[in-house]
Amino acid sequence: TMAVLATHALYLSGLVFDLTSACLAYFTSRWFQRLTNCEKKLLQDVFEARAKETSEQASAPNPKPQWSPPLKQYQIAPYIDNWLIAWYSISLFMPPFFLASGALCLLVGLYIHTWSQYPFPVAIVVTIAGISTLPFIIGVLLIGRNVKRRKKIIRRLSRMQGDW
Repeated sequence: TMAVLATHALYLSGLVFDLTSACLAYFTSRWFQRLTNCEKKLLQDVFEARAKETSEQASAPNPKPQWSPPLKQYQIAPYIDNWLIAWYSISLFMPPFFLASGALCLLVGLYIHTWSQYPFPVAIVVTIAGISTLPFIIGVLLIGRNVKRRKKIIRRLSRMQGDW
Protein backbone atom coordinates (compact mmCIF):
# COMPACT_ATOMS: atom_id res chain seq x y z
CA THR A 1 0.00 0.00 0.00
CA MET A 2 0.97 3.63 -0.23
CA ALA A 3 1.44 3.91 3.56
CA VAL A 4 3.96 1.05 3.56
CA LEU A 5 5.91 2.62 0.70
CA ALA A 6 5.92 6.01 2.43
CA THR A 7 7.05 4.39 5.68
CA HIS A 8 9.92 2.58 3.97
CA ALA A 9 10.98 5.72 2.11
CA LEU A 10 10.97 7.78 5.31
CA TYR A 11 12.80 5.13 7.35
CA LEU A 12 15.52 4.75 4.74
CA SER A 13 15.84 8.51 4.30
CA GLY A 14 16.09 8.94 8.07
CA LEU A 15 18.78 6.27 8.19
CA VAL A 16 20.79 8.02 5.45
CA PHE A 17 20.50 11.39 7.22
CA ASP A 18 21.48 9.94 10.59
CA LEU A 19 24.46 8.01 9.21
CA THR A 20 25.63 11.12 7.37
CA SER A 21 25.23 13.11 10.58
CA ALA A 22 27.32 10.61 12.53
CA CYS A 23 30.11 10.64 9.93
CA LEU A 24 30.16 14.43 9.66
CA ALA A 25 30.11 14.85 13.45
CA TYR A 26 33.12 12.55 13.74
CA PHE A 27 35.03 14.35 10.97
CA THR A 28 34.14 17.74 12.43
CA SER A 29 35.39 16.76 15.87
CA ARG A 30 38.61 15.42 14.34
CA TRP A 31 39.07 18.65 12.37
CA PHE A 32 38.79 20.71 15.57
CA GLN A 33 41.12 18.32 17.43
CA ARG A 34 43.78 18.66 14.74
CA LEU A 35 43.94 22.46 14.84
CA THR A 36 47.38 23.77 15.72
CA ASN A 37 47.79 26.06 18.71
CA CYS A 38 48.07 29.02 16.35
CA GLU A 39 44.83 28.02 14.59
CA LYS A 40 43.08 27.52 17.91
CA LYS A 41 44.14 31.01 18.97
CA LEU A 42 42.91 32.45 15.66
CA LEU A 43 39.57 30.66 16.07
CA GLN A 44 39.21 31.93 19.63
CA ASP A 45 40.19 35.48 18.67
CA VAL A 46 37.78 35.63 15.74
CA PHE A 47 34.92 34.14 17.77
CA GLU A 48 35.56 36.53 20.66
CA ALA A 49 35.75 39.52 18.29
CA ARG A 50 32.46 38.48 16.70
CA ALA A 51 30.80 38.01 20.10
CA LYS A 52 32.05 41.40 21.28
CA GLU A 53 30.92 43.13 18.10
CA THR A 54 27.54 41.39 18.24
CA SER A 55 26.97 42.51 21.85
CA GLU A 56 28.02 46.06 20.96
CA GLN A 57 25.62 46.07 18.02
CA ALA A 58 22.77 44.90 20.22
CA SER A 59 23.29 47.83 22.60
CA ALA A 60 24.00 50.42 19.87
CA PRO A 61 21.10 52.64 18.65
CA ASN A 62 21.94 52.00 14.98
CA PRO A 63 23.31 48.45 14.67
CA LYS A 64 25.60 47.59 11.77
CA PRO A 65 23.96 45.29 9.21
CA GLN A 66 26.75 42.71 8.92
CA TRP A 67 29.83 41.48 10.78
CA SER A 68 33.27 41.49 9.21
CA PRO A 69 36.58 40.31 10.66
CA PRO A 70 38.23 42.98 12.82
CA LEU A 71 41.70 42.73 11.26
CA LYS A 72 42.94 42.17 7.72
CA GLN A 73 45.03 39.20 8.91
CA TYR A 74 41.76 37.30 9.50
CA GLN A 75 40.86 37.35 5.84
CA ILE A 76 40.81 33.64 5.15
CA ALA A 77 41.20 33.19 1.40
CA PRO A 78 41.41 35.08 -1.85
CA TYR A 79 38.25 35.62 -3.90
CA ILE A 80 38.76 32.57 -6.08
CA ASP A 81 38.61 30.20 -3.07
CA ASN A 82 35.61 31.79 -1.35
CA TRP A 83 33.09 29.25 -2.56
CA LEU A 84 35.29 26.37 -1.39
CA ILE A 85 35.78 28.00 2.01
CA ALA A 86 32.00 28.49 2.32
CA TRP A 87 31.39 24.83 1.44
CA TYR A 88 34.01 23.61 3.93
CA SER A 89 32.63 25.87 6.66
CA ILE A 90 29.04 24.76 6.08
CA SER A 91 30.15 21.12 6.11
CA LEU A 92 31.51 21.55 9.65
CA PHE A 93 28.13 22.76 10.91
CA MET A 94 25.82 20.31 9.10
CA PRO A 95 25.69 17.34 11.56
CA PRO A 96 22.89 18.80 13.73
CA PHE A 97 20.80 19.60 10.64
CA PHE A 98 21.21 16.08 9.27
CA LEU A 99 20.48 14.56 12.67
CA ALA A 100 17.26 16.58 13.00
CA SER A 101 16.25 15.72 9.42
CA GLY A 102 16.86 12.03 10.03
CA ALA A 103 14.93 12.05 13.29
CA LEU A 104 12.04 13.87 11.62
CA CYS A 105 11.93 11.33 8.77
CA LEU A 106 12.02 8.43 11.23
CA LEU A 107 9.27 9.92 13.41
CA VAL A 108 6.98 10.73 10.49
CA GLY A 109 7.55 7.21 9.14
CA LEU A 110 6.77 5.78 12.56
CA TYR A 111 3.52 7.75 12.78
CA ILE A 112 2.44 6.79 9.26
CA HIS A 113 3.17 3.15 10.04
CA THR A 114 1.41 3.29 13.41
CA TRP A 115 -1.72 5.06 12.18
CA SER A 116 -2.05 2.85 9.08
CA GLN A 117 -1.24 -0.56 10.61
CA TYR A 118 -2.37 -0.54 14.26
CA PRO A 119 -5.66 -0.06 16.08
CA PHE A 120 -6.70 3.43 17.11
CA PRO A 121 -5.73 3.10 20.84
CA VAL A 122 -2.17 2.01 19.91
CA ALA A 123 -1.81 4.93 17.49
CA ILE A 124 -3.00 7.36 20.18
CA VAL A 125 -0.51 6.04 22.78
CA VAL A 126 2.42 6.22 20.32
CA THR A 127 1.42 9.72 19.25
CA ILE A 128 1.16 10.93 22.86
CA ALA A 129 4.55 9.38 23.66
CA GLY A 130 6.13 11.23 20.73
CA ILE A 131 4.42 14.54 21.47
CA SER A 132 5.40 14.38 25.15
CA THR A 133 9.09 14.64 24.20
CA LEU A 134 8.66 17.76 22.04
CA PRO A 135 8.69 20.36 24.87
CA PHE A 136 12.19 19.25 25.90
CA ILE A 137 13.56 19.41 22.36
CA ILE A 138 11.94 22.80 21.80
CA GLY A 139 13.25 24.01 25.17
CA VAL A 140 16.85 23.27 24.21
CA LEU A 141 16.39 25.03 20.88
CA LEU A 142 14.86 28.12 22.52
CA ILE A 143 17.64 28.74 25.07
CA GLY A 144 19.22 31.13 22.60
CA ARG A 145 21.96 33.67 23.28
CA ASN A 146 20.32 35.59 26.14
CA VAL A 147 23.18 35.99 28.62
CA LYS A 148 21.00 36.28 31.74
CA ARG A 149 19.02 33.18 30.81
CA ARG A 150 22.18 31.21 30.08
CA LYS A 151 23.73 32.21 33.45
CA LYS A 152 20.56 31.12 35.27
CA ILE A 153 20.63 27.78 33.45
CA ILE A 154 24.31 27.28 34.34
CA ARG A 155 23.56 28.02 38.01
CA ARG A 156 20.62 25.60 37.98
CA LEU A 157 22.75 22.89 36.37
CA SER A 158 25.46 23.41 39.00
CA ARG A 159 22.90 22.84 41.75
CA MET A 160 21.63 19.67 40.08
CA GLN A 161 25.10 18.24 39.24
CA GLY A 162 23.59 15.23 37.51
CA ASP A 163 21.03 14.57 40.27
CA TRP A 164 17.42 14.46 39.17
